Amino acid sequence: MMMMEKRRHRRFSLDLLEINGKLNLANNAEIINMSFGGAALKVDRRLNIGNELLFTLKDKENSIDVRGMVVRCNLKAIEKRFNGGKITIYTAGMRFKEGSADKIAAFLRKAILA
Repeated sequence: MMMMEKRRHRRFSLDLLEINGKLNLANNAEIINMSFGGAALKVDRRLNIGNELLFTLKDKENSIDVRGMVVRCNLKAIEKRFNGGKITIYTAGMRFKEGSADKIAAFLRKAILA
């Protein structure tokens, strides 16, 4: 039985593009996948649901800032570090603010053509 996709925007992986994300409240934010309406992230700290954050997308030459709201955040793992310490890893979902889709689409077009 096939499940219906309930997302408004199709998600896509950024494996083939060299695009990185930086979140103003996390030291490390890795993009799992994204759409024009939001992103799934792997982060190194818990993000509070409902908080508005500034997310920066960067490629080799360009960057854009996009505002979004945290819609989910779950503990994924506790990883051991080389120095014996531990760090918690979370997966988070972020919904971009209205009007961001065109800005993100233009950024991705430039990244693909570069």
